[in-house]
Parts: sequence; C-alpha cells; structure tokens
Amino acid sequence: MNDKTKARPMTVDDLQDLYGELRGSRSAPAIMDARAFFLERQWADSHTKLNEAYEKYRESRQRILRQDPEKEVDAKAKDRDRQVRRLQRKQDKAREIIQKFETYLPQLERLAEKERAKEVSKVATPTESPSEQPDDDAPDVQETPPLSQDRQIVTKDSVDEAFLNQFSVLIGDRQLEFVSGRFDFQPLTDPQEVISDAVYLLRKGDRCMMIHAETLSDDADSDDADSDDNAKLLCVDIAKAKNRVELSPNAMVRLSQKRKLVLLLTKLG
Repeated sequence: MNDKTKARPMTVDDLQDLYGELRGSRSAPAIMDARAFFLERQWADSHTKLNEAYEKYRESRQRILRQDPEKEVDAKAKDRDRQVRRLQRKQDKAREIIQKFETYLPQLERLAEKERAKEVSKVATPTESPSEQPDDDAPDVQETPPLSQDRQIVTKDSVDEAFLNQFSVLIGDRQLEFVSGRFDFQPLTDPQEVISDAVYLLRKGDRCMMIHAETLSDDADSDDADSDDNAKLLCVDIAKAKNRVELSPNAMVRLSQKRKLVLLLTKLG
C-alpha cells in the first residue's frame, strides 16, 4: 500500500459507501464493524476490521485481476468484444475498490498509532487517574463524564416524537451518528451500572433501536441481593412498542462489551 499518497481525510460516509458497494460480499460484515468503530473513534479496532475486509476482498479478486481479457475470451466467440469489455470493467472496478481500501487504511493506521501512544502515556503516568489525564483527541463515547446534576440519564418522555420519526427512517451508522448528535453514549462495564427507567441504544444487525428498560413486576419486590444481576428488565422499543425483549443486567453488560448496547446520557451544556 502506498501510504505516502496524500488524500482528503476519510469520513464515516466513505465507509458507508464502501459497504454499499460490497453489500452481500464476504467483506461486508467487517466493513460494517469498521464503520461502527470509526463512528465511536475506536481507531485501532476500526483499522483491524477494515484490514480484515481488505484481505478478504483482495483474495476474492485475485483470479479476475490475473486474467488477460484478450487471452481469456475465445477468439471465435461471436460477442468476443463485449465479453472482453465486460471483464475489463470487472477488473477496473476491483482495482477502484482496492484503491479505496489502500487510501483509507493508512489514515486509520496513523490514528490507531496515536491512540496506542495515548494508552502508553496513561500507563506511564500511574499517579494520574484516567479522569484527570487530558486527552484532547479521545472519542466522546469513551470519555463520558460521570453522572452529575448537569448530567442525567435519558427517559422515554424526554425523547420527542419528531426525533424518533427521523431516527426511524435512518439505518445503521446513520442512526448512531444522529443519536450521538443529541446524546452521549455510556458503555456498561458492570451489572451495577444498569439503570431501570432509562433509555439505551441497542444495535441489532444493520439497525438500531432506542429501548426503554424497566423492572419486571415479578422482580420488583425481590429482596434477594444475589439475584439482582440476573433479574430481568423489560426492554421496549420506544419507537415500536411491539418490539420488546427481556434482558438481565449481565446480558446487557455482555451486549455492551460487544459494542451493541450503550446507556444514553444527556450532553453537558
């Protein structure tokens, strides 16, 4: 890859377009993951997934790119010229997509190196807590300040209908980007961080849902502290109430660790 080539800074739309071109291919799922990590500014993870997609795509196009259109098509074929042009177009398209990969990957690699350098810096200064250490380039979704009087969980009543309607017509990363413009994302690392009567963003496949979690009536009066982490919450899609699922706090943490679930918080200011 020629990482010396200067190119405009890539955006999440570039990955969205690349995914659109390769939708249905073996590379597509990894590109979708790369987009999600990119939107969260998890550069190293985004680079890893995009590189995985690149390797799969390049491998799948090796045979086509090795072919000589003039020699590949039977000279006696009646529509020989058309077949030659068709193969040439396939090769041109493959080279175009490979070029996109090779433009985006070096940019992500540089961002990933900066991300790793910051992590090393944090380890090298153990006297500072993560919350005290400045990190100007850190991703908003990972730098969520603690709850305070100025910072509150999002309730279903605080999400207006107009916002929900616009959210519902979007898909995938478009939804993530739209929601992140209004709310902050708080990943879950422990079952005790799961809050009832709050709104979470749940990603399922290529779509997201804003779900409201509430304690099931059967669990509301439970006095068994040991069972708190397994007591299920009813999670209802606030845009389409018929979409609902029961999840335990442990299950919600596991989903968050897989970057499929975050707690929504109001933005500061």
